[in-house]
Amino acid sequence: MNRKAFTLFELMVVVMIIGVVYALVLGSFDPKKSIKIVTLEHIKEILTPYWTKGIKLELVIYDRCSKSELLINGKIKEDLELDINTNLFKDIKVYKQDRYNEERKLIFSPILVDKKLYKSCFRFTLFPNGSSSSYVVQSGKKYYTYFPYFEKTYVTNTLDDAIEASQKKEFTKITAHE
Repeated sequence: MNRKAFTLFELMVVVMIIGVVYALVLGSFDPKKSIKIVTLEHIKEILTPYWTKGIKLELVIYDRCSKSELLINGKIKEDLELDINTNLFKDIKVYKQDRYNEERKLIFSPILVDKKLYKSCFRFTLFPNGSSSSYVVQSGKKYYTYFPYFEKTYVTNTLDDAIEASQKKEFTKITAHE
């Protein structure tokens, strides 16, 4: 008998061998982990898996909003690659309430990278106790309210709505603990 084709069993064995070799090759590579941020709304949710209790995790956008770094307890985390659309941060305004309940534009402290001081244009921090930065960010026609704990970011079209949302959340947190 003259055979000109492979049997189904032979094809399955070849596919299985290719799969095993592929898994072995991929397993030997140690690529950098990558954090991808494409919207201001999900910064907290994207960073939370990299945070553990007792550490301070901080995302810093600096150098005229063209570079980004992830800091863990104040030191740059070099084994994580940040894939961030820094254009998201080019024309943002960040507001924080002062002690008189007035909204003030927030200016972030500078960052030291490679012995050079850069002006920061955005910082978002997950603190050791599980809380996070809380402020209102304006980007274009949208306003993003970041709450201090595990609530999702609130998105609205007006500054007044964003401020009202942040005040209500803060008020409910204060009254809940009394």
